[in-house]
Amino acid sequence: MNKKCIVCFHLFNDYSGSPKVLNMVLKGLLGKGKKVELVTSKGGVLDELNTHPGIKRYSYPYHFSANPAVTMLRYTVIQLYTFFFAFRYLFRKDVVFYINTLLPVGPALAGRIMGKRVVYHYHENAFIKGAFYKVLACCMQKLAHEIICVSAYQASFLKRKKGVTVIPNALPTEFVSKLYPDAEAAFERKTVLMLGSLKEYKGTREFIELANRLPQYKFVLVINDTQENIDKYLSDNKLTNIRGG
Repeated sequence: MNKKCIVCFHLFNDYSGSPKVLNMVLKGLLGKGKKVELVTSKGGVLDELNTHPGIKRYSYPYHFSANPAVTMLRYTVIQLYTFFFAFRYLFRKDVVFYINTLLPVGPALAGRIMGKRVVYHYHENAFIKGAFYKVLACCMQKLAHEIICVSAYQASFLKRKKGVTVIPNALPTEFVSKLYPDAEAAFERKTVLMLGSLKEYKGTREFIELANRLPQYKFVLVINDTQENIDKYLSDNKLTNIRGG
């Protein structure tokens, strides 16, 4: 494995959880002297790796649209692009395809066609989402040699049990170093922190409801989205007693 080149495919490079975890994973691999090649979009946390001497970076323009049809069209185009891009590794025997999240199905399919080892890092729980993600999860279970799940709970939804490994997400050292190690002191501060997005399944609504019901605690919600979308979400859900910061 030491001589293997890890070719990582990630669809959308932003500042959400899955690219941040990938950023830590790739830094760890690079620190161990692994060869890494990264294929993803521009403009997110993974751009931090651009200056690292041990990585090759391939980028494409990609972003979501407010129109679901446009988003799906862009997604399809990128899957076709990365499917054919992956064939540049056809004659390289030292390659492992590392698929971050369910979304890069194009290069995963190409990897299996070429006989490459395909490893999925499965961050989301497709079975609490829509039909599209369930189809992608089915593809993952057929295409992957190994699936890395972030929790045993998440893995329990998969029909496949062989080749499934549970590795919980970690926190960056620079973040952990800022935490209070004294659990009793942390409890006395009575502050509840949640980091997430505005997707309904993330539990944002429930978090806000808890904040309303437990005024003796301070609730801090950090949202990964634009201010415009946050304001619209609060307005649409008639959440007028929320203070931004």
